[in-house]
Amino acid sequence: MIFNAYQDNDTDLFGISIVSGGHIFAPKGRTISRPNGRADYLLFYVAKGSEHFYLEREVELTEGAFVIFRPFEKQVHIQRSQKVSEFYYVHFRANEDFDLFGFASSTAYFNKPSAKITDLFEEIINELQTKQPFYEKICSSKLFNILFLLRRKCEKATNPLGRHTDKVSYIIQNMNKEYNENYSLEDYAKMCCMSKYHFLRVFKDITGCSPIEYRNSIRLEHAKELLCDTDNTINEICEAVGYTSNAYFCNTFKEKYNISPNRYRKKYK
Repeated sequence: MIFNAYQDNDTDLFGISIVSGGHIFAPKGRTISRPNGRADYLLFYVAKGSEHFYLEREVELTEGAFVIFRPFEKQVHIQRSQKVSEFYYVHFRANEDFDLFGFASSTAYFNKPSAKITDLFEEIINELQTKQPFYEKICSSKLFNILFLLRRKCEKATNPLGRHTDKVSYIIQNMNKEYNENYSLEDYAKMCCMSKYHFLRVFKDITGCSPIEYRNSIRLEHAKELLCDTDNTINEICEAVGYTSNAYFCNTFKEKYNISPNRYRKKYK
């Protein structure tokens, strides 16, 4: 069974235009044989199950894996699993020199499955089916999003620090939400299930600064907003953004921006 849809015209976004997109439920034995490919590009993504592709050699693409074909490249693949597999695809047009976001064509890439990516495929299909105003450009933008997410996942998989990126990202999100909380380095490390010194090293390798320095930057940005947008006292602002010492807050602010909080307020309020 295939749920698919097509674009009515050739409206593009930055040279990319969607031809069609679909969600395939493939039983055992379903085969696609295009020895000479098609006249457009193809992004094929395995959401569930697996698919055997004949590239330079036979390769089994498992959940989360994908392959991109350029125009007129051989597309031969078969579903061999006893269970029904699910695939998403997008056919699209692009310039001949399209760089595929750094991906090689007719090459299998393996990642963990991503609900965010399958949701984007579903959104493309829905846009193609309903054809609301500007759907063509929205579809192209969602394809860009998919390709960038796939690129990010591949970079993380090959980067020695990649397996820690999600943990550091979680801490940064926490800092942005609870920047006024005085969590210690040990607290942040426990949130990541890491030792204090391992967490510190990983965080610095990824962000270029320590966790406390990173949180201070967030606090000071909020302090700048409060200085300009409120009549709160310096001491009130100091406490609001999480500092327990007014003198330390003022010194940190001046060290970063080369101006005291009071002078900053007078200059920019």
